[in-house]
Amino acid sequence: MTRLRLKRNLTFFLVSFFTFHSVASINDWYRSMAWIDIPIHFTAGVLSAAVFYWFFQRFPSHFDASRNFWVTLIMVLGFAALVGVLWEFTEFTYDFLIAKYGLGLKTLQFGLMDTLGDLLSDLAGALALAIFVKFRYHR
Repeated sequence: MTRLRLKRNLTFFLVSFFTFHSVASINDWYRSMAWIDIPIHFTAGVLSAAVFYWFFQRFPSHFDASRNFWVTLIMVLGFAALVGVLWEFTEFTYDFLIAKYGLGLKTLQFGLMDTLGDLLSDLAGALALAIFVKFRYHR
């Protein structure tokens, strides 16, 4: 896949993801259709891993993702975990500001089990893409 095509596809999927997430948040789908949270976070993990691979394809002198699968896997999972934790902190900050200023908006977090499930789903998505990349591109 050419770099331009990869960048275009990645941009399309990132914009689509954030658009869907925004619509789901505005329409309160995370409460009315609780099952939607798991595929959203799985997809976020896939996209985080895709951004990782794109970055290291774009700058190959920093790291060769095809050399050692286990090192690459740890780095992909670490990057996805970082993105997931930052996402959860963003939700926490949003909820804190709503509670502090009483804006009358709905909160985004539903407790510790939800947060840990979200992070696990992020990691599962990143793992799925890492395995796909391994078998598709680096035999």
